[in-house]
Amino acid sequence: MKASETLDLRGFPCPGNLPILLIKLETMSAGEMLELIVDDVVALDRIPMALKEETEFELVRSVQNNSNIHLFIKVK
Repeated sequence: MKASETLDLRGFPCPGNLPILLIKLETMSAGEMLELIVDDVVALDRIPMALKEETEFELVRSVQNNSNIHLFIKVK
């Protein structure tokens, strides 16, 4: 999956990483894809739930790779 940009928030625990993510997504254009990298397993629950409340973003895929979690988010 090809991302337009990558945001590495490893080391930022939930929920502190959510505002940073939303600000980044707001700067992106429709059709672009963001790869978010986090290492807090709480993000696997909180970020998808938060994105469901946002109509302009879509969680396309999530992949857990050792201690890293990669979330692919598309801007609608």
